[in-house]
Amino acid sequence: MPVHGTVEAVMDTLEGAKDVARAIRQSGYLLEKSDLKRLLADLTASVSEAKMELSLLQDVIEEKDAELIRMHEAIVYRGNLKRRGDGYYKTLDGRPFGQPYCSYCWEKDSQLFHLHNKILSRDTRTCPHCKNEFQAVRTPFLEAAHVA
Repeated sequence: MPVHGTVEAVMDTLEGAKDVARAIRQSGYLLEKSDLKRLLADLTASVSEAKMELSLLQDVIEEKDAELIRMHEAIVYRGNLKRRGDGYYKTLDGRPFGQPYCSYCWEKDSQLFHLHNKILSRDTRTCPHCKNEFQAVRTPFLEAAHVA
């Protein structure tokens, strides 16, 4: 049996339903009541299994869609981010500004997480995702340069 949640798994379960329908048709629709009940139970089981496989496949597709969206966002941001010190920043006119993003998370997984001030420490910033710590002096908040 193939891995659950794949097109192959759905096709296999539908093939089972097709086999049951073929058996009913080949009998000329003249079956003992007990045989007909058994074949209909098999058909119902195959259809139910196909529904379950389709549900699992839908979950896989939704996960893939979310991953594609995340990858698209990473590509869009890649051109708009600039590293300064130990953090990545959005850019405005080619200059970094705003709150820093975790350099580890961005470089490893292309995920953006703002660094937060560590509780009871003004000198340390922490990534809420990977828990890495950074010196606040190397990851400051940068004001956007306003054009007058």
